[in-house]
Amino acid sequence: MKKVAVLLTVMLVFSSASYAQFKSQLSDGSSVDNSLFRSNDNGGGSLFSFFNPANFSMHQSISMNYMTLGSQSLSLATYTNSMSYRISQPLTLSADVSVMSSPYNTLGNSFSKSISGIYLTRAELNYHPTKDFSVDVQFNQNPLYRYFNPYMYYGPMGW
Repeated sequence: MKKVAVLLTVMLVFSSASYAQFKSQLSDGSSVDNSLFRSNDNGGGSLFSFFNPANFSMHQSISMNYMTLGSQSLSLATYTNSMSYRISQPLTLSADVSVMSSPYNTLGNSFSKSISGIYLTRAELNYHPTKDFSVDVQFNQNPLYRYFNPYMYYGPMGW
């Protein structure tokens, strides 16, 4: 009888010790959520940890214009979304996406259809490693430039 009591006591002691061993492993909180959304040193967490929302900024603007050229007139509404992402400390990527519409003009319905749409008006890559040195690569697109180019003369035939 003493042997059975000692055996039960030893089993209880080992089983409680083994439970404590597994308890510390459970408290680390590993899950699929934690492996996809990791917080990094900058304080932001993101999906797959390659995009940090703290480095992203976005601004919107809207403009409404009206102009006349002789006997012709044009109204133009533009919504622009400017986005910027700091890839690293000296490297920044920026872009402007614009939605244009010409609700009223005397140039015709085909002009309205050709000018209305979504445009990538600016894309820019800026590299500023020091205060006195920078490299900027920029793409600009102005949809109205093809119609109102000040350096080209369109005669009565349109050429």
